[in-house]
Amino acid sequence: MKSHRFFLLLLALLALCGGRTNAQTIDLRISIHVIVDPSIGQRPSGITNEIFYQAEASANAVMAGYRRGYRYRITEITNIGGPQNGGLSGPSKWFSQTLTETKATWAQFTNDATSSDLYRVRTDQINVYVSRPYASSSGGATPIPPQGTGTLVEIFPDNGSFWMLHEMGHFFGLHHTFDGEDLATCTPGDDGITDTLPDSRCWTNQNDVGQYTFGSNYNALTRTQQTQVDDVYFNVMSYHDAPNKNTTEVRLSELQLDRAADHASGDRNAFASGKTWFVSTTGVLLAPGTSLNPIRYPSFAINAAAASGGDIVLIRPGSYNEHITINKPVTLRAPRTGSATIGK
Repeated sequence: MKSHRFFLLLLALLALCGGRTNAQTIDLRISIHVIVDPSIGQRPSGITNEIFYQAEASANAVMAGYRRGYRYRITEITNIGGPQNGGLSGPSKWFSQTLTETKATWAQFTNDATSSDLYRVRTDQINVYVSRPYASSSGGATPIPPQGTGTLVEIFPDNGSFWMLHEMGHFFGLHHTFDGEDLATCTPGDDGITDTLPDSRCWTNQNDVGQYTFGSNYNALTRTQQTQVDDVYFNVMSYHDAPNKNTTEVRLSELQLDRAADHASGDRNAFASGKTWFVSTTGVLLAPGTSLNPIRYPSFAINAAAASGGDIVLIRPGSYNEHITINKPVTLRAPRTGSATIGK
């Protein structure tokens, strides 16, 4: 038994250190519904299955860099509406329209979608609806908890990562980095997350961020300050560098990742294949295991994880003076900010 515990502990440590193990991932399930022409049943121009799968691959390449174990998984791509599925009385009444153009329009679409099986609303997947042609600049509209708890999302897709990262960020609780800004005066807003700087859509370069926060242009800042500027200017939840947003707007801070994980493990867990359990040296033994209320020891988090597998125990940096036995499929990870060690 002692050697068995040692082997399992070694596997856990390898996972924490980025070793080559078959670590689990938590899938965030997405069901895509393309609204087709009411008469001939064709999709909007340029909308193919391939663009969605390319966006998924690009977004997951970014997700892998966060080291949290989350991945987006397109579970299905369906056509809805058309002459055989309601015609102009079914989903095709929304063909080529902007579903979120007004609150009244979105309310009507939501009512239609949740009242008719023709819209194929899934209760365990994020329901993404596409009604317009391939977009030269992708985007969408997504309910942010707790203001909106619906499962319906509108997307204007291209084949890049931004729309998936950005809109799914909203779905799992993230606001814009410039949330609440005053555009008339270019007064920056804030997303309520302490490790992202204030931000404004008026700002057109990193100097603007540096001047507001640190009183200096970007090149005069320390490396740490430059990283803070980059983390907000190139943030997934910002609107800067629009022409290159699929390749440059790929950053999320650790606290943004924490908030998203809390929602994916809590009020949005119906759409995720597992939960994240946070562990910290400052935690409490029987805490709920959220980012704000972490568990004290890895062993307690492992006990709390689902016996059927799929969960991740995220161990914050520090030393944990205990021996553990792992007897269920669970992955142990550490965040990007430092290493964690287990053992006496």
